[in-house]
Amino acid sequence: MAKTNKPTQFYATISTSIVLILVSIFLLIFLHSGNITNIVKQKINILIELENDLPSAEVRRIISIVKSYEGVLPNSVNYVSKDDALATMSKELVVSKDNEDNPFQDIIIFNLRSEAYSEKLINEIKYKIELEKGILGLYHENESLDQVKKNLGKLSLGILILAICFVILALSIIFNTIQLTLYSDLKEIKTMQMVGALDSFIKKPYLRMAFWMAIKSGFSMIVFIVGLCTYGYYADGIFSEIIQWSYVAVALMISILLAICLQILATHYILSRFLAKENR
Repeated sequence: MAKTNKPTQFYATISTSIVLILVSIFLLIFLHSGNITNIVKQKINILIELENDLPSAEVRRIISIVKSYEGVLPNSVNYVSKDDALATMSKELVVSKDNEDNPFQDIIIFNLRSEAYSEKLINEIKYKIELEKGILGLYHENESLDQVKKNLGKLSLGILILAICFVILALSIIFNTIQLTLYSDLKEIKTMQMVGALDSFIKKPYLRMAFWMAIKSGFSMIVFIVGLCTYGYYADGIFSEIIQWSYVAVALMISILLAICLQILATHYILSRFLAKENR
């Protein structure tokens, strides 16, 4: 096999690498979607609004009752007085610090375990806690969880569409790379056909070239994805909670297999068409 057109082979490798990176990101979002949703569930605050000026003993009693409910994270149960709420909100919004104009109520905030989180459980807790003295009501927001799921779906779809576009581009570049190589090796191929070489023998060096292009693309993708995940894992933020290295490994393995299949199958198809045409 003659020396391959290096620039064309380089572009084929780069385009395949981009495809693999996009596919890997799509797989990472898909595999981590459940974990992301669980984290969001545990971050959703559920509020119990209390009557004003309840005795501290009564507040402690209500807190112990909340902690005893099934599915509640005991460490998440926290009492916030209306004065503390006013002081906090006055830093973020234009709110009067005058206690007489305080629009807030004393509240108890708590979170549920992700596996226990459900509308049914929240309604059960709401029914029970509102029977207690000193309770004005229980409130929670479910829109944030629905919004996260919706945004994850949109992001995954966008990346998938982009990946498909790059697959088409990669296949086009691979086709041109193999075609250029085959025409530059036409004399050698004709000679091998004349001496009775089988098509499978002629295909071997080209399939080997495709395999190594896939390996190079896979290596580039691994470096990028592992670097990205490592940065996210050790950076301060929520990514350290989200990233599961077992999912990262699965995404990388699937992407590498995709790279090999993409390169080998495309090359085999192009070679078969070319040799069938030359054998006529």
